[in-house]
Amino acid sequence: MKLADSWVGEPSPPAPAMQLYDELDESKHGCGGVCWWKYVLKEPSTSNKMLHQLARAVRGVEVRRGKTLTLTQYKMIYGKWEVPSRRFLREGHDYFTEFLAKLSLVTMPEGETLQSAFDRAKRRQPPSKVLDAPSKDLRLLASLCGELQEMFGDQPIMLCQTAIAELFKVSQQTISDWIRVLRTLHVLRLAEPAVKQVKAARYYFIE
Repeated sequence: MKLADSWVGEPSPPAPAMQLYDELDESKHGCGGVCWWKYVLKEPSTSNKMLHQLARAVRGVEVRRGKTLTLTQYKMIYGKWEVPSRRFLREGHDYFTEFLAKLSLVTMPEGETLQSAFDRAKRRQPPSKVLDAPSKDLRLLASLCGELQEMFGDQPIMLCQTAIAELFKVSQQTISDWIRVLRTLHVLRLAEPAVKQVKAARYYFIE
């Protein structure tokens, strides 16, 4: 039988990854558009850093898609990453759970910056709850919170007062006061309190 004849027969089944990712083309973009191979471990004691970078990449894809991936998709991405990284992973450690936890700790998805969200906020209509507020910058902060919430989907947003103060060219205390006002006006709802010198408070934006 000729070699060419051996190719004729039942059609090849569709790639499982494409079935899992629906409209996402795994063959072109990696797992749902996540370039997981960039974060494969190449040396020991780097899993914490690289898993965080992988989580940022995943969040970046979710921002561009406008919706979060599923647990099945997270498992697919992690599995692709875990195999080539295995020689640098500790046996018995639950890295997948660590990866899922890091997804909730991402403060800025890959491909996004606070500045880009700030620039979009300037073109955004402020929430109706602050339209009568006399401070233009307070209204702009409310719009920025709306942009950040869209970036993070159903996850709470982190408001780093130091970074935001630099954007607005005001003091950190002023930003703190504005955040209190937005909470009073029910534009922000506290999701997680701040831990001093560890993490900033997280909030949900309420339209």
